[in-house]
Amino acid sequence: MVRKGTKKPRKLTKSDRYPLIEKALCKQTKADLLQIILRIARDHSVVARELERQLAVEKPVDLLVADVSSAIDRATDFDERMMNDNFDVDWQAYEDVHVGLTQLVGLGHLEDAKSLALKLMKDGSYQVECSDEGLMTDDISDCLRPVIRAVEAGGGEAVKWANDMQIADRVGFICDKELAELRNGS
Repeated sequence: MVRKGTKKPRKLTKSDRYPLIEKALCKQTKADLLQIILRIARDHSVVARELERQLAVEKPVDLLVADVSSAIDRATDFDERMMNDNFDVDWQAYEDVHVGLTQLVGLGHLEDAKSLALKLMKDGSYQVECSDEGLMTDDISDCLRPVIRAVEAGGGEAVKWANDMQIADRVGFICDKELAELRNGS
């Protein structure tokens, strides 16, 4: 006959893993540490972005454009089953979009910034339209303002671009005053 419940449960340890990891890392060479960090960064895009931020990596324009496009996708992504509800929003992605668009404008790549701003308006206004409270409206506007200011200062096809932006705005109120001023040439 087997007796049940006579074994004592294993005690949970209260040790912390980070001192153990630190001790193991201290045993590695610099080259090994670099390989470990690069492998982790390749497997985890969040780690790669944080390393770029911490190390102040200057990206070539084509990579910056790709990163801003990816950040727009992350920022405006939501589960369509959660329409008219308070769904999760990647606020860090909105910050990445803002920083990236500002950098593109600062580097003089206004056409790239305008194209990405149009993508943000299309995808972001759809996200606002589908949300319960539209909390991301201010974040979208904050991202667009550096591009709008640069278009305003640069002239050129400002009226056409502002018109395209207002057409893309599914809710009709994202940066509506700024874009109306651009369309009117004031």
